[in-house]
Amino acid sequence: MSKSFKVLFVATLLLLGSNLLPDSANAQAQPDPIMMAYYRTWRDVTMPHDANSNLPDENVTAMTDIPEGVDIVSVFHYVNPGTDQQKFWDTLKDTYVPTLHARGTRVIRTIDIRELWNVPHTGTKPTLAEYDSYAQQLIDTYLTPWDLDGLDIDMESTLTATQEEMAAGTFKALSNKLGPLSNTGKLLIYDTNKDNHSLFKKVAPYCDYLFLQAYGRSTTSLDRTWDTYKISINTKQFLPGISFPEEQDRNRWNDTIDPYETSRAYSYAVWNPKDGQKGGMFVYAIDRDGKLFGDDTITKTDFSWTKRLINTMKN
Repeated sequence: MSKSFKVLFVATLLLLGSNLLPDSANAQAQPDPIMMAYYRTWRDVTMPHDANSNLPDENVTAMTDIPEGVDIVSVFHYVNPGTDQQKFWDTLKDTYVPTLHARGTRVIRTIDIRELWNVPHTGTKPTLAEYDSYAQQLIDTYLTPWDLDGLDIDMESTLTATQEEMAAGTFKALSNKLGPLSNTGKLLIYDTNKDNHSLFKKVAPYCDYLFLQAYGRSTTSLDRTWDTYKISINTKQFLPGISFPEEQDRNRWNDTIDPYETSRAYSYAVWNPKDGQKGGMFVYAIDRDGKLFGDDTITKTDFSWTKRLINTMKN
């Protein structure tokens, strides 16, 4: 066999091989659905047990206990006024965020929609400069001190026309620094319990993902809700979420009732919009993974539900 023929023969084999494996190549090009988790700061081991609770049990979970398969975790924060919370914020900066970043986990901060429409302004309406200044203030307040990777906006309210206009203005200003239009790699996420609505239609181009608080709902309900969002986002931006049962909670969502294969959580993991693959899913109150409704004790978790959901989405 001549040298030139050998080269041609090898090149032909390589070309044939690439054509014989399109599914494999496409599978590699398709990113896995992401798992996102809301982490309740008041239950972190560095927080006093009564930071947002009247239960006697001490906190036992650290943010770094979260499984490595979680792609995004939110600092979901509320504590009672007067709570000594400095140890948590120091640990977040010095230990939690660096460790999670080393794993490839992005850490974001959740804030309420009111933070976006409460724009300081001197005239009748905020100016572009006032929107830009306020957007930077939000970033400086909630992200920069801890090197966080983005904002998650929790929208469960009914806004007035003025509030909606100002929230949209702040979203637009944030989009220069966060989200898909910014080219910064920083996330801007919208989470809600609503079907598509007027504010989201205005700000959808600025958002990486839409997280749907679909607790207690059927996959048929997910289909109906997706139909309202498909005019604004693609399927990869749509992530439905389930909730673990919080302590002293009266919302009996029943998302994580054994056996796993018949649970609502599992049905969300295997569900996809009819138009394509979903972006993934999320879990709320990940520190309560494995708890049963009515169990108010504070104990460690092995995150078995979260791990199974991750595996189910990948397989």
